[in-house]
Amino acid sequence: MKKFRLASTIVGASCLLASAGFAEDNTGYFLQPGIHSDHYELRLGVLAYDRGPFTTDQFSGIVVNGEFLFKSPEFLSAIGSPRPYIGTDIAIADDAFHFAYAGLNWDFRLTDRFYLSTSLGGAVTTADNLKDPTGYKALGCRALFHLGAALGYDVNDRWTVQAYADHFSNGQLCEPNAGAEAAGVRIGYRF
Repeated sequence: MKKFRLASTIVGASCLLASAGFAEDNTGYFLQPGIHSDHYELRLGVLAYDRGPFTTDQFSGIVVNGEFLFKSPEFLSAIGSPRPYIGTDIAIADDAFHFAYAGLNWDFRLTDRFYLSTSLGGAVTTADNLKDPTGYKALGCRALFHLGAALGYDVNDRWTVQAYADHFSNGQLCEPNAGAEAAGVRIGYRF
């Protein structure tokens, strides 16, 4: 529960920063939200399963991650112009299970090229055994929360690279709640 609260606090603080009422032409403003909101983007990466800030590092494996981010609709400008996204984590292991997820993503400027990316949404898992698995984390529920965070670097106007981590949890809505995490690198292309 403490881990979920900490993750929720981090994402909530990011959302609060996004909705703090920044002026529209503050280009270069530190922590300015919505810096990529007028672009579509495809992000692809390779992650290590069960690696991240809240994990116990019990299991190993590879996760292929993919996300598609849409342009931010005008009605979301009041909360920092987040971009709606859809994504998937596909585990490559003996007891493989996968996630499909969707939600909202905020990108915050740190410098001219570095940015912080945060995501908040929901997910579903294909895991067969949600209560007592042996080869992966006990998720408890099929429907989960999705949290994501990245430190990104814009190579140019179109290409970006990210150090990325994501977390799936049921938020103590059912038992057990071991959660699942992955961390690694991604590349992105904006258009």
